[in-house]
Amino acid sequence: MRVSEVCGLDLHDIDLADRSARVVGGKGNKDRLVLFTELSVTVINSWMRTRKSRAHPDEVSLFVSRRGRRLRPRGIQKMMDKLAIEAGLPKEKVSPHVLRHNFATGLLERGADLISIQRLLGHASIATTRVYLEISDQTLRQVYRRAQDMRIEMDEVEETLEPEPEIPEISGFLDRLQTTE
Repeated sequence: MRVSEVCGLDLHDIDLADRSARVVGGKGNKDRLVLFTELSVTVINSWMRTRKSRAHPDEVSLFVSRRGRRLRPRGIQKMMDKLAIEAGLPKEKVSPHVLRHNFATGLLERGADLISIQRLLGHASIATTRVYLEISDQTLRQVYRRAQDMRIEMDEVEETLEPEPEIPEISGFLDRLQTTE
């Protein structure tokens, strides 16, 4: 999700049972469904206890600041800057954009297709996804090697399988068919 989309989430946008969130008015003012994991459900449930003690009674946003109001993109950036410092990393290496890029690259490296990644990222155009996911030569080599290894493994499995016995009626029919051509 984009930072602005995270900040824009309201309580009614989240469906924990379905493990999804409805992003309303995302980039390009488009609505979309975002999926999340069971771990995300656990984290959101934990956050809800904290949120309950912080949020103003009339606040509908899922994520609130210490002051009890909707969290803003700059607040998320400040949190990430603090995490980067604590981890001993340069701030530019820990940002919402870097996380989004790493998410997309990880999906691609694990074999996800560009159309699925496009939908998960909420890109209107596949061209945006392609530009966004520059694949390094090293990654291409790894993907190629994995594909070759899989082909070799499949060939080895086929070699260990016993050939199916021929059915006389079919093989005789095929012989006659070939001689008539």
